[in-house]
Amino acid sequence: MKKIFTVFLLLLSIHAFAQSSISGKVTNEANQPLPFVNVAIKNSSVGTITDETGFFKLPPTNSTSGILLISCMGYESQAISLQQLPQKEQLHITLIERATKLQQVEIIGRKSESYKGDYTFTATKTGMPLKDVPQSVATVTKELMLDQQATKLGEVVQNVSGVSQFTAYNDLTIRGFRSKQSHLVNGLRTAFSFWAQPNVNIYEKVEVIKGPASAMFANTRPGGTVNFTTKKPLQVERKQASFGVGSFNTVNTNIDFTGPIDKSDKFFYRLNAGYQSSDGFRDMQESKSFYLAPSFSFIPTENSRFNVDIVYQNDDQRLDRGQAVPDQSTDLSVTSRTNSTAKTNDFMNLANFYMTMSYNQKISSWLSFNTSYIKFNMNGGLGEHRTNRKFISDQELEMRYVHRDELENADNISSYFVAEANTGAIKHTILAGLDYSLKTYDKSEWVAIGEKDGVDNYKFFAPDNGFADIDTYNRSVEIARNGSAYTQNHTIGYYIQDQIQYNKLQLLLGLRKEFYTDTRLENGQEQDKNQTALLPRIGLVFALTPQINFYGTYTEGFEPQDYKLNTEQNGGPFDPLKSAMFEVGTKGEFYDGKLSATIAAYQINVDNVLVKDPYDPDKLEQRGGETSKGVEFDLSGQLTKNFNLTANYAYNHASITASDDPSEIGRQKENAPYNQGGFWLKYQVVSGKAKGLGFGFGGHYVGDRLTNVEGLTFENYTLFDAGIYYQLDKMRVSANLKNIFDQEYYIGGYGYDRLFPGRPRNFMVNLSFKI
Repeated sequence: MKKIFTVFLLLLSIHAFAQSSISGKVTNEANQPLPFVNVAIKNSSVGTITDETGFFKLPPTNSTSGILLISCMGYESQAISLQQLPQKEQLHITLIERATKLQQVEIIGRKSESYKGDYTFTATKTGMPLKDVPQSVATVTKELMLDQQATKLGEVVQNVSGVSQFTAYNDLTIRGFRSKQSHLVNGLRTAFSFWAQPNVNIYEKVEVIKGPASAMFANTRPGGTVNFTTKKPLQVERKQASFGVGSFNTVNTNIDFTGPIDKSDKFFYRLNAGYQSSDGFRDMQESKSFYLAPSFSFIPTENSRFNVDIVYQNDDQRLDRGQAVPDQSTDLSVTSRTNSTAKTNDFMNLANFYMTMSYNQKISSWLSFNTSYIKFNMNGGLGEHRTNRKFISDQELEMRYVHRDELENADNISSYFVAEANTGAIKHTILAGLDYSLKTYDKSEWVAIGEKDGVDNYKFFAPDNGFADIDTYNRSVEIARNGSAYTQNHTIGYYIQDQIQYNKLQLLLGLRKEFYTDTRLENGQEQDKNQTALLPRIGLVFALTPQINFYGTYTEGFEPQDYKLNTEQNGGPFDPLKSAMFEVGTKGEFYDGKLSATIAAYQINVDNVLVKDPYDPDKLEQRGGETSKGVEFDLSGQLTKNFNLTANYAYNHASITASDDPSEIGRQKENAPYNQGGFWLKYQVVSGKAKGLGFGFGGHYVGDRLTNVEGLTFENYTLFDAGIYYQLDKMRVSANLKNIFDQEYYIGGYGYDRLFPGRPRNFMVNLSFKI
């Protein structure tokens, strides 16, 4: 009887503990209370949020085992076993501030080696977890690019929903809208050439901010903005070199060194350099490129951080104007996909040099100052034979020769303060700043058109790529430097943003006032055109659980037409592009935050879109309105320590809603597929005799697309790729096979005289080793 009574008392005490509440206080490292901290028992409905004194109390629970999760935006999460909790005592939990929150502008590089993007410095300028951003932001990390052996932007965006290539150039379709050259580096405006896709080996990650981003970055494209984050120094030493060979005589070699410069833990460096050459799969498309990208960070105190990145990249090749077929051809294979209109002595040389500087100063516990600057120079030389869009017969096409020297410079500075404050139970993160952007473009050019100027016609079925004596051509068009092509634009923007957090709600309110001036030379005199815009941004996030957020957003965009195109010579001047977007969605993190997912639905309305005149190669025309509606899904991260994956799908209906041509209304936009998606899976053996062996497999689908010419449609295509890897101590061997089934397809194009075929089956083998 005594034993039974003892057992009864033991069970009673266990039950009493199981029914007791868990309570305590959460503070930061300075012992200051932290409000709005999520405290929950993993895989249960039991959870709460700390009050303004940092106190929390969970509802009674029957759980005697499990994990208590403590998480807060800007701090490292903690996980504590319930069995380790002291009985009858309140908990005192100290959260450590996350380094990404301290930076706000990125100074120190990312240590993680995952497919999953954890945070963004770009979308809100405050170093924010992606889950808490009220807008769809997709991230492709360097680890995914490495496993796929992706080296160009067009390969990278296959991993992002709603993004496809418009042409083979630096030219994308995002959510149905063309986005050419509209790229940022470290959140700053650039001057990349339209004619060559950026090499991604120098970047830590590639972000796509979906929808208009003008409230943060001035005049941006309505479909979305691409941001490249350069590789920053790490506080640990790493040295790696790689060498690869592949199809079409491709050679690719790179180095990546990083670490502290001295023992003070204040100076850090990173050096990336590389070289690539290839013959290409199309005629006359040999190319060589190299880059050099040093980066330095200086952290004199825990409150001051400084970084400078320098990038020089040179591309030497011929400009590929694509495959040409006779007008109204129903069979695009009537001419060879490898045929080129180029001549032996054609050339294109592009040199990019840019430097970014970033400074972050924490003035007090609640106030910080951030400033970033980029100097971007692009110099290009071009000599090319290209089609003139005039079909002489079903055998010949009129040609033109263009000889051009051009330069494009960009200066962009962005400075802002970030203040944190509380009004009762409401937390504010207030950002106020201004930015200034200056872009200059100029060129000298001469053009010879058709046989009248000595340029032979292109023969579809007997192309001649031999040497052309351009000295005999008649220069029927000549443009001198500091003449009609010269243009300069200035953008000044003042903006304010408040991220408001109350309980499970986060509200983002933003407003930007922009002043834009376009300067041109007319009869040797400068002529200015001034435009202004007021751009609101509103976003709301609701934390359904610690793992799942719902969000909605409204934002507006403003973009003066491309200053190189907005001329009388091209049919201008044209009205600015204006856009507005509504978006709702949900974001989640699963498997202890190792896997992230985003589902988004949106509508973007755009006015004053520029498109090519299908009947005049030198002219553009402007449409009244376009609308894009769609649903997207993105998934990336790690399911288990063996299994990494990324997947995406997008349905997009982008159509013309207003036009001077009634037959266009309701028509699907050019190079904007209804359906697009893809996936990539990687399995890595982590134990046993096969440890280090890995396998990758993926697919990519793009639906039917219309072109600028009525009746010409690019058919849908599906590509499959595979990879195999072996990691042995400090050495890694990888082999990738792309387009396994040798699918013939077109990535995009304009019309019958300019089609861009995709690459046939190809392989790449790479050996990398840590030094």
